[in-house]
Amino acid sequence: MGNTIHPTAILEGNIELGTGNKIGPYVVMRGNIRIGDNNVIGSAAQFKNNLSIGNENRIYSGASIGAVGEMGLKGDRLVEEGKVVIGNQVTIREFVCIHSPVYTLETAIHDQVYLMNKTYVAHDCVIGQGSVLSAGVLLGGRVVLEEGVTIGMGTTVHQRCHIGAYAMIGMQTPVNRDILPFATVAGSPARIIGFNRIGAERNAYEESWMQEMEAFFKKDVLMGGSSDNPMMQLLHQFLLTHPEALVRVRSAVD
Repeated sequence: MGNTIHPTAILEGNIELGTGNKIGPYVVMRGNIRIGDNNVIGSAAQFKNNLSIGNENRIYSGASIGAVGEMGLKGDRLVEEGKVVIGNQVTIREFVCIHSPVYTLETAIHDQVYLMNKTYVAHDCVIGQGSVLSAGVLLGGRVVLEEGVTIGMGTTVHQRCHIGAYAMIGMQTPVNRDILPFATVAGSPARIIGFNRIGAERNAYEESWMQEMEAFFKKDVLMGGSSDNPMMQLLHQFLLTHPEALVRVRSAVD
């Protein structure tokens, strides 16, 4: 099956298309761009510089992918070998902006990620498989989200923060430090308010493991330890590499 390309679309440079793609009106592609199979690209979406896009993605109207990363007074710049990499079955809604890397070789969006409208993904970010970013989420440069992270509307994540797997962050929460895996986070400034049981249940973890995690997150002070629980092992490993993520647990109404 061939591709369907609207006559008003502009494709310039080294553009490689798979099969079954639908490219809407006034789409602009300029650069070294590889697109796989069965992608749907809405009107006026823009693609620039070096991009690799997988299969069965849905990119909506007005999205901007691959523009030079913003660096303020340091001067905007582009890593010559760097590129934006988008996996498979990713949804990118209206007016999402994803910038090219500045310090590393990739800004990466992994499989089955959902980016709601007006999400901003700055240079060198990595978004793990199955993560969901609600409308208006802003990620600073070099932010890393591990798999299964959920972030609420209007939340801002400071540059270089690392968010652990299956963490859930409430809407309009300013995040300025690393976040533990499986944590539920809310407030200003961001603080842990408990264990993200919903995220764990969606991934079919055993009830006894989830109860152990709930007990851990109810402690006044979080301390890593040994356990046969795979969730605790993941959390302990995270603390070994991100010890600054240790924070006191407070109630949602303190």
